[in-house]
Amino acid sequence: MPRAKSSKKSEDKKPEEKKEVGNAEKSVLIHSDRGSIKRVVEINGPLHEAVKRAAFEALQLWNPETSDFVIMRDNYTKTLKLPLTKEEYEFYSKFELRRSSKEAEAIIPIYVASFNNEWRETDYYDNEIFIIAPKLPDEDIEELKRRAMSATSEEQLEASGLGGLEEDLEKLEDEEEEEE
Repeated sequence: MPRAKSSKKSEDKKPEEKKEVGNAEKSVLIHSDRGSIKRVVEINGPLHEAVKRAAFEALQLWNPETSDFVIMRDNYTKTLKLPLTKEEYEFYSKFELRRSSKEAEAIIPIYVASFNNEWRETDYYDNEIFIIAPKLPDEDIEELKRRAMSATSEEQLEASGLGGLEEDLEKLEDEEEEEE
């Protein structure tokens, strides 16, 4: 009979393990096209698996004759006011959490898949991207959506200072010529 109990214990442990797998992480895909959000999709599974699924989808949308295909790992930094609530601590401690005397920062990994882009003279411009991130609170998703729209908008070249780089160089050359 002791064997029956021990085998029952091991049977009891297996469903618990399955429960943990059933509670897998969730991720979010934000699809931005020319300054607007096309969709925000929740993806079941951990971030690295969501990135692979998003990459496969992006490959289907990619035109290798007109665009580069790039997936970059980046970080989203969330500043939090102290003291943290229990819920905030439990959520953000899954990431790199740093504390200073007045605030805390959570460094959250995100990925950017660029699959519809172009070069304009010397500037690189994203027409369409995916941002893939862990499932975050709504306010963080809204910030990532703003970043995605900004990254694919026409204004992103000017805001980054890249749009006027050639003009600045020409001005410097003109000034140097005038001094001579």
